[in-house]
Amino acid sequence: MRRGARESVCSQRAGERASLPPPRRRDAPGPLLVARKTLVAMAWTTLAGFGHAAETVTSADILAASADLDCLDYRPVGGCAWLHCGIDGCSTRTSVRYRHYVPEAVVTAYPARGLGPWTEMRALDGSADGGTYAKGAGARASTGLRFKLAQAVGSPGIAWIEGLDLATTVCEPAATPLAPYYASGVDPMWRTPELQAASTLRHALRSVREPGPLGSLWGALYPRTGFVQQHHDYKAGAVAAQRVADIVTRRNQPHVYRPLLADGGDGQWPPGAVVEGDPDTHKWQLLAPRTGSCSVFADSATPPVGAVDPLGPNVSASGAYAWNLWRPYSCCARRGQRLLSHW
Repeated sequence: MRRGARESVCSQRAGERASLPPPRRRDAPGPLLVARKTLVAMAWTTLAGFGHAAETVTSADILAASADLDCLDYRPVGGCAWLHCGIDGCSTRTSVRYRHYVPEAVVTAYPARGLGPWTEMRALDGSADGGTYAKGAGARASTGLRFKLAQAVGSPGIAWIEGLDLATTVCEPAATPLAPYYASGVDPMWRTPELQAASTLRHALRSVREPGPLGSLWGALYPRTGFVQQHHDYKAGAVAAQRVADIVTRRNQPHVYRPLLADGGDGQWPPGAVVEGDPDTHKWQLLAPRTGSCSVFADSATPPVGAVDPLGPNVSASGAYAWNLWRPYSCCARRGQRLLSHW
């Protein structure tokens, strides 16, 4: 596969245009590159003994964790009809439409510079440090206000997805492995909730909460800063991660970031914006402090019987967390010059 050039875009003020080139077109899968086959083999080899519980992760850990078929959720969902024309005339050809999830980005949330759980990406912090409440246990205990720095970087797991030899169709991800899409250290809006008053009022009902009318509130989605009013540290990190996903999957947001979006067409249907609590737009896979399965945040209001804190195993001693952000793609193998219809 050949990855086309991608444009890095930073949108610092609302109204700026942020665009990415359209997804690459491809026919039915051809021979795989040796390097990608090697990456897939490494992923499965590592996964065989992978059940780590650690405060940090490496790119190899992330690649191994991404080899999760339940998270991939690969399935046929329809078909496409193509117009194919040659020297003998024109005919209609069909191909199966598939849908699967892609681990597009690793989103991390952590309390201070140098504590990022993805060790190879700590250099993205620059000189930025934590916020007012990143230090001082007394202040956090009395107010419940926590602060998290955050990053979104293209997941190494993309290489595993692109290297799958399914003899069918694997959709082209919008993200590039190891490419930065968001780093709170260079985004001044991550520390200035007062500048987001208008958008906070407009989106006052958006939040991460458990389902049902009495579902527990994890945190408001706006203002999209590192400050989260939450005594539970894992929930605070999850809210920060959800805010980052909300930013990078939309265009023209008043933040410094690179949009994680692609244009559809010609048999490619990339995902749109992430919506909190909606598994049709995304899923999260915990990577640190332990590996987990895929689900949306706060997806269940019923804790296990006898569990004092069902999320206790997810709490990091260092306050640092990492997740794979999986997003759904749909595509058909190209079998003609023009797409006539799809279903």
